[in-house]
Formats: sequence, structure tokens, C-alpha cells
Amino acid sequence: MSQAAQPWYEDLQQPHPFIFRTRIGLRARIRCIVPFPELWSNYSAMTTVWSNTKLFDSELAQRLDSLALDQTKWKKMIYHFRETLVVAEEQTLYIIWPSGSARSIQIELDKLSKTKVVPTDKVNVAWALSPDKPYEPFVLFSYSKLVYIFNVHTKVIEGCLRGHGGEITSIAVHPRAAHIFCTTSRDFTSRLYDLTRRPQLKPNNPPWPPSLEPSLAGPAHGLDMSFEEGNGIGRCVLILMGGRSGGHQAEVFGAAFHDSYPIIATCGMDRTIKIWHISYFSDRSEQKLLREDKPLFSSSMIHKARVLSVNWLTSDVLLTHSAPAKMLVIANPPASTEGQASTQSSDSSSTMQYDQDEPGSLTLWKWLSIKRFFPLGWDKAASRQQVLRGFGSDYQESASFRMLSSYFFPPQTSQYITPTLYFSRGSEVPFVVYSYPNTRHLNIVNIELFKPLLPSPSPPDEGNKSIYPVQNRQIQGWEIALGSTSYTDETLETCIMISGGKMIVAGGSKGSLWFLTVRSS
Repeated sequence: MSQAAQPWYEDLQQPHPFIFRTRIGLRARIRCIVPFPELWSNYSAMTTVWSNTKLFDSELAQRLDSLALDQTKWKKMIYHFRETLVVAEEQTLYIIWPSGSARSIQIELDKLSKTKVVPTDKVNVAWALSPDKPYEPFVLFSYSKLVYIFNVHTKVIEGCLRGHGGEITSIAVHPRAAHIFCTTSRDFTSRLYDLTRRPQLKPNNPPWPPSLEPSLAGPAHGLDMSFEEGNGIGRCVLILMGGRSGGHQAEVFGAAFHDSYPIIATCGMDRTIKIWHISYFSDRSEQKLLREDKPLFSSSMIHKARVLSVNWLTSDVLLTHSAPAKMLVIANPPASTEGQASTQSSDSSSTMQYDQDEPGSLTLWKWLSIKRFFPLGWDKAASRQQVLRGFGSDYQESASFRMLSSYFFPPQTSQYITPTLYFSRGSEVPFVVYSYPNTRHLNIVNIELFKPLLPSPSPPDEGNKSIYPVQNRQIQGWEIALGSTSYTDETLETCIMISGGKMIVAGGSKGSLWFLTVRSS
């Protein structure tokens, strides 16, 4: 009996099976593509889409226990939206059904005339679902410092929320509590919102000693603003504050909720990755805004440059990627003879200067303290703590992690040239697809093929380095070129993988949407 052929994604020597299928033309540069969540596309997701609400809001969880969803309406909603894509240009948002089963929706955004926008800033998009309207999905999108909540079913913007003191850089939705989402910002903070609550109409800040009056410091300091939060639906319930006590000390770029534990990971410009505890939201009668400034984990030792994204791979393993790092070298180092110490620090002829950038890295690592904070039985109502606090070594510079694997991205000419990366959650294989701006190819990476890092030698042997392989290796995968398609003067801007790893959608610099599918056998 012949042995079954090895799947292409398990052998780097095999070619990829993707072929160009079709193209849809839009008007301008595509900055973001977000598919309808594949975790919801299964009809059984009706029982899991809000299953972890109990971790944050016991009052709402009790109401959901008695909520009887109509299976027929749920299946109808999933069937209608499961292939939908949200595509964002600079000032236009499209909701597209590639199969043509429904007419596309177009949302025009006003031009920001007085706001200085960083070139990497863009319209960020995510899907959400509220138990108040279980058959009407929402598209969340950010524009500058504002968050909009768009009902795709009624084609109406049902909420507009303000609060951040800087540009919003990403939106993340909880996979098992789809009404809770997080926004990260250049104001050093992250804000968690609940779609089942209404915006705050007046500030409820604590006093700033020695004053006895409520503080009016504003949102950039993790506080309420001095006027209403917004209109419609949605309310900020928790702020992950920036600052030297334990928060981010620079812009926050990404966030990822944990599926099963009340924690969220964030990453940012300060090279740190932080894991925060999400405490119970305040009672709906009180509606008090919660603040957290000390994470359970924080480390700047995983990456050498700004961290651009973070994803949970398993319950305690994370996948992060970073930008290229500027490396300092010594120019004109002083000569030293054997047995004589070098005096480079005091030699005026030797100077420090930046050398060639070290490429960005894609790193797999394990958080070692998750069972310390969440032991067996932590989720029992009688034993769960409202506030979790670690030691200073946890929230300042933690060593409670283990590097599992790390690979370099291809070298670039500037530290500002970074890949757009998408982690595919809907497929059984942990795929990553990424592309660089001003190129016409994208890359597929299978995380299962990552090889572990070898332990560092102890003591290090400088005289025989060949027996110790380089720890950071060049990333390997499959490259897909778009050279054979039309519009050869157009380059890639972003790409995603959907349909369980069987389709890739890529966005171009002049408005093209390319669809690539697995070649039928």
C-alpha cells in the first residue's frame, strides 16, 4: 500500500497550490482588508460567540443564559455574511460580497484637514456582534481618534465614540465575547469597550490630591474627558494606562484577547509586550470606569525594535513580529594586545555609530507565569480575585518567558520598511501571510515548521563558533508573485488568508483586490 503524499504545507520543497483567480477594482490605495470572522462562520458558533462573557460581566452572563437564539435566523445571518470582506482605503470603506450575492456598501469619510497623519496611520476595521442584536453584525472602524459602529444589516452608524488622545492604531475583538473590543492608540493607552452599554455623558474621575474635586486631566492620562463620550451604543469600561509605573511608554500598536482567560496582550513602540488582567467590569448601576496601570507581564527583551503585532497561538504561547532594529557599532576601535584590557571607552578616537539595520523578526515565545496567576479552579466565583497584582519584576522587566523560535524577515534598506502580517485563525494549520510595500509578491509561512532555538552554550566558546548555529535564522516559506497578472505597475499593500487557508486576498496600491485560490486537483 503506497504512502499518502505529504501535504504541500508540510514540505518547503513542494510548490504552493495557489493560482490567480480574479480581480476586483476599487478606486484608491487599499490599506486594510478584514474578513467576516471564520470563528463565527460555523453554525455552532451561536453557543460560543458570547460564551466567555462571564469572565467580565456576571450580570450580562446571567441574562445571556436565558437568551433563546433562533437557530434559523442565526443560520440565515451566517449564510449571508460568511464570505463578506471589509476593505478600507484612505477615506472610503467598502463592505463587499465577492461572490456578488449582495450589493456592496460604501462609506465615505470626511477629510481630516487639521490633523497631521503619520504615513502608517490608517482606517482600522473589525467585526463585532452584540447580544442585544444577535442577528445584525457590526463593523467597527476607526478614523483618527474616533471609533464608529456601523450596523451592516440596517446600513446605519449606530455609535460614535471618542476618548483617545492620539491616533487609533488597531482594533481587536474578543473571540468569545464578541461585544467587547479593544482599541490601541498613539496616546500610550488601550481602551476596552462594551457594546451593550451606552456612552458616558459626564466625567466620573477620581480627585487628584490634594484637590478634592474630580480630575479633568483628560483621556491621554487614562481619564474621562470633560464632555460626553459619544452617542449611540458602546462605552469604555477599562483603560490600560501608559506610564512608568508599568504601562507602555510609547505608542501602542496591537492587541490580542486570550480565548479562555481574562487577559489581553499588547505591544508597541517601546519594544515591550505586555499581558494585562481584565477585571470584572463595574456594575451597570454604577458604570464606573476602571483603570489598570500594572500588567501581569512586561518585557522588552523579546525584540530589539518596535513590536508591530501580537497573537495568541495557544493558551500560553504567543507569536509577535517586529520592525528592523538600528544596531550600534564602534567605529575605529582601539587596538588591544593579548593580556591587555581594551580602553575603548576612554579612547577619544573611537565613536559609536549606527550600522546596517538588523532585520525584523517573527518570534514564537512562551509565557511561563500563566498558571501562577490562574491556577486550577481560578474561575470559580468564590475564588476569583477582582484585582491581580504581580511583583515589580512582573510588570517592569519580566524574565518569565522562554524563547521557542525566532526567524529574521528579509533584510530591508530602511527600518521604516515593515511587513504587513496576517495570522490566519480559521485554518487548522497556523499560517502567516505577509507582504512588503512596493513589491509584487507575498509570502506564506507555516508556523508548525519553525525549528526550536538551541540553548546558549555555557560558558560561551568564542574560539569555535561553528559548533553553535545562528539562533535567528532567515524566515522560510512560499513566495507568490503577481507578475503574471495585469496591472503590472501596481504593487501590494496588504494581504489576508481566508476560507480555512484555501484563499488569499491581496490589496494593491491602486485599488486592485486580487483573489488567489487553491488549484483544484
